[in-house]
Amino acid sequence: LKQPALCSSSFVMDRRLHLPNRRKAQKYVTIQDLALELHSTITLADTIESVKLKISSAKFCPVANIHFTISGKELPNSALVKDHLDMNTRFMLAWHSPIA
Repeated sequence: LKQPALCSSSFVMDRRLHLPNRRKAQKYVTIQDLALELHSTITLADTIESVKLKISSAKFCPVANIHFTISGKELPNSALVKDHLDMNTRFMLAWHSPIA
């Protein structure tokens, strides 16, 4: 049997799956932006966790990997949207998905 020739490091095949712009995101959004993106209705009476559940099902990532922050402080899951945000307040949405 012949042994395969060794390849230089630039020609070695990378066996990782490359999914651009799918595995993580970090952006400033409003509740209205999220409602349009998720094709869903989000009201001020919803909890932060219910909004995260909608994002989780759309982006295929666990709720624990979704973070809403304002001025570097994370919004608690149990809080109502109206306690921290209105429909036009911009906040940082960050998520990452270990699932391909």
